[in-house]
Amino acid sequence: MNINELSIFTPNGFKIDPDTTPEAWKEHHRKIMFCRAFSRQILRESRMFATEKWGVDFVAESEIQMELALGLPEPKPEKPTLNPEDKSRVITIEGINQSFTFWNRRMAPEIEKWDKERLSKALTLLEPMEAQAKRIRELLDATR
Repeated sequence: MNINELSIFTPNGFKIDPDTTPEAWKEHHRKIMFCRAFSRQILRESRMFATEKWGVDFVAESEIQMELALGLPEPKPEKPTLNPEDKSRVITIEGINQSFTFWNRRMAPEIEKWDKERLSKALTLLEPMEAQAKRIRELLDATR
């Protein structure tokens, strides 16, 4: 199964060849899990490509037509925004969190081995986030 081969997808799922081997199924399933894990990023990159090539109106119109044709549910109401309205020039708080999470997973075991210079630099970079988290905790306590 090639996930780029759209004929395998149906309105209610996808077709699996009855002669699929266990190894082939594992590979197909791995690809599907990969798509699930990175679906937002893949959609974002696809939108960026089309927007740069054909414009934002083309992308918006195409997505509406695709959503209607696929019978996708209407988007859920927006969650409260934590970012400026014009996100095109600003890194979002969700992006910062995701980047930190990836960095932390990779680097946490190494931090114990860092010298004083590296520890000081890391602390300098993390202190503004720590101060903002403290301020938000104070605001939360004030609303209780």
